Amino acid sequence: MREVCRIDVYSGSFASQPLVFAHLGAAMPGLRLDDVEVICGVDPRRRLAHAFLAEAAEAVEDAMGLDDTCVLIFPDAVATMPGALPDATDLLRHLGTFDGHRHRPEPE
Repeated sequence: MREVCRIDVYSGSFASQPLVFAHLGAAMPGLRLDDVEVICGVDPRRRLAHAFLAEAAEAVEDAMGLDDTCVLIFPDAVATMPGALPDATDLLRHLGTFDGHRHRPEPE
């Protein structure tokens, strides 16, 4: 099932996905990490295409600049957070909130 949603996007440079999740846990307490997608690597376009239409995926990739890590925070991730998402952390910058979609399993 494809669910339309607004996705907050951050970028930065990290050596691995576990380091990104560790940083998110410390910088955004209460963030539900099951509803976060981390894309590491030099060419994120294929993975971004799973969440965004081509134009938005290209805009995200352009906004990343030289960063090698992109973090997609889906709306459900902030449900348990006390407060709003920050504009930036010491290692991530907020690129904006983009219209996108999320793929979920069909309900049984």
